[in-house]
Amino acid sequence: MSDDFLAPEPLLPRDVLDAWAAQARTGDGSPWLWAHEAEALARHALVTHEGVALMEAVTPQFREPVSDIGWEIVGADHPGENWLDHEDPSRAMDLLRRKIQLARKNGARLQYKLWLKPAGDAG
Repeated sequence: MSDDFLAPEPLLPRDVLDAWAAQARTGDGSPWLWAHEAEALARHALVTHEGVALMEAVTPQFREPVSDIGWEIVGADHPGENWLDHEDPSRAMDLLRRKIQLARKNGARLQYKLWLKPAGDAG
């Protein structure tokens, strides 16, 4: 598996990305997505000036929470990296990519649930 996070994955249909984005704007968040799908949704959100405010990760076999919250975006990152600190979709995308890369580096095969917020929306 390549560490190149910009390597092309199969393109996802826009209507699928739109549906996931609509779900990710709700309290329930997106459906559970594989890493390439989560990255595609985050890239899609950039177009509408939205960013990943929260991201949960689970092991796909049992839907158990991961033991390392370092693979998630839950507002517990270093000051300045959390959505509430910057409300910047590009910075949120960078953090998502670093989290997915860390999980891959550690051999974790995870699924992700995302919550999107528009730029400038800390709430």
